[in-house]
Amino acid sequence: MATQNTLTKEATITQLFGDVERFVNQGDYSKAFKPIDKILQLNPNDYEALQCKAITYIRLEKYQNALDVLNKNFPSDKFILERAYCLYRLNQFSEVTEFLRKCRVDGHSNLGTRYLEAQVAYKVEDYNTALEIYYGLLQETDKNDDTYNDILTNFNAAKAALLFSGNNISEKYVMVDSLSTYELAYNSACVHIGQRNLKKAEKMLLTARRICKESLFEEDYSEQEIEQELGTINVQLAYVLQLQGQISEAIDIYQSVLKSKGVDMTVSAIASNNLVAAKKDTELFDSVRKIKVASANTLENKLFRSQRRIIAMNEALLSLYMHKEAVRKMLQVYPENDDLYLILASTSYHQKKNAKAIQDLLEFAKSKPHSLSINFALMQLQILQSNPLAALETFETHLSSINDEKEKYKPGYVGLLVWLYEQAGKQEKAVKALEKAGAFWKRGVTSDGSTSILKQTAAFKLKIGRYREAAQDYEQIVKSDPLDSQALAGLVAAYSQYDISLAEKYESSLLDIGTPMDIDVESLEKVVPGVKKSYIKKTDTKTSEGPTKRTPRKKKRKPLLPKNHDPSVSPDPERWLPKRERSTYKVKGKRKQQLSKGSQGIAIAGGGTGGTGSANIFGRSASNLLPPETVVTSSTAQQEQPLQKPKSGGGDKNKKKKKKGGNKW
Repeated sequence: MATQNTLTKEATITQLFGDVERFVNQGDYSKAFKPIDKILQLNPNDYEALQCKAITYIRLEKYQNALDVLNKNFPSDKFILERAYCLYRLNQFSEVTEFLRKCRVDGHSNLGTRYLEAQVAYKVEDYNTALEIYYGLLQETDKNDDTYNDILTNFNAAKAALLFSGNNISEKYVMVDSLSTYELAYNSACVHIGQRNLKKAEKMLLTARRICKESLFEEDYSEQEIEQELGTINVQLAYVLQLQGQISEAIDIYQSVLKSKGVDMTVSAIASNNLVAAKKDTELFDSVRKIKVASANTLENKLFRSQRRIIAMNEALLSLYMHKEAVRKMLQVYPENDDLYLILASTSYHQKKNAKAIQDLLEFAKSKPHSLSINFALMQLQILQSNPLAALETFETHLSSINDEKEKYKPGYVGLLVWLYEQAGKQEKAVKALEKAGAFWKRGVTSDGSTSILKQTAAFKLKIGRYREAAQDYEQIVKSDPLDSQALAGLVAAYSQYDISLAEKYESSLLDIGTPMDIDVESLEKVVPGVKKSYIKKTDTKTSEGPTKRTPRKKKRKPLLPKNHDPSVSPDPERWLPKRERSTYKVKGKRKQQLSKGSQGIAIAGGGTGGTGSANIFGRSASNLLPPETVVTSSTAQQEQPLQKPKSGGGDKNKKKKKKGGNKW
């Protein structure tokens, strides 16, 4: 009897597994739980059923439930890839990294775990590690294998991300672009974007879009599904166009992607952010809505830190345009980003608070003395405030924080330092700075820096009247490069101040400009584009035809005078005024007409209206009855498109209000 029950139980379990397989093949994973639970009721220790339950949870993206099943029923060395994948999808990156490292040490690593390890490294923005793992997998995988293209796609994505982060790629990772799939073409285009090869990137993105349309159409995808898949490619194409200055074309693509249904939220966020960046300070209120989409909390784990930082920067810039200081909160999240400090100072500067902007930059410069952008922004404001001494002090402090002398004595830095010394009236220090920089570059391997500094030194000495010293420096440059026309010209200018013979000697070495051509200036003026014909002097053609006839003058017309006009009597000065306004006019009528002008009929100042011209209703000005949203304060950001003025209750001060029919007021 027991044997019969056992056979019946096994048959039932086999039938239930068949139901599980049928539901899985149909893709209806939620219905697979019912037969799986029945199997576990019959045999709670059925490991195949437990495995099916964990995998079904993964298929339904219920990763925590799957992880609980695996941890509760299986030892730690079983289902390593499934456990790691659940941790990865739960964004527990530190845990999955440590788990995979331990498995690698224990010898439980395989192709799947290494692939996942590379994905985790890419997700945490450790692109060098991801590249190294993907490169190793490519060397071990056959090119005809289906997984080779997947690995190559992710390999190109890691290369592009590394380039976008400002780093360089090792030469061993350079490969020929593959266009076998649209994913490969897309990621190869991203690599070219990182290398700033925008024309090649645009061409490859167009190729990726074409391959995507053709391949998905052959696989019977719907038009909406194809548009969703094309969203990523189109946004990247718009980004490339935006970088090339084709702003209107990029805006059209962004708006088209945002209007399409079912677009991925990550793609929508990036398109919204880029659209805000393209529109800049126009359509601010629409940009506020777009930036809220891009900075939603649900995107925290879907965007990279660098992408979130850029969106935060654009949000800060939008706040600058909207006169809102919201940057300090972002500094707490991204303290390493110097641009946020500049945006914060720009907020004060944009509000005409120059002293506050300088004070903020001084504090930032103290905490980040090595920041070139912060120190240069501070110097620029100090120079705009006509304070070159403060700018000089700021620059000297920044130079003292630079340990690399090659960086410190860059020709650009030296030129700026000399200019600041000159503005501050410290010419001797300027000469010493130039000589010190020249001495450093003479010790160097290359002569480019030495020649540039020596030219600056000679030009400055010539400017302040040290002609002999300037001539010595220019002569040294000419000896090393006799064809340097700039140095020759400077040498001639220096010698001309104290030795004309030497100046004439070197003047013969200068290139001859050549004799000027015979140019008819008047004929050139006639063909200048944009000049109206009325501005062109017309030649006097009549003079060549001979003497012209003199036109007779018209006779003056005699004035018409009245018949009784007496020239000896002066006319009445009030003759032009109406009779009622003349001083001799006498009012006709009875005295009773003056009775209505007593004390009750005296005119009231304002005529019953408020002093501003707006009617006072119950003692309140009509302008105070406006709803608050119609008031535009003076702190509103200046926009390229002027705001329409709100209609106020006061109206025109010089116009009286007309009464409406039937109104008793």
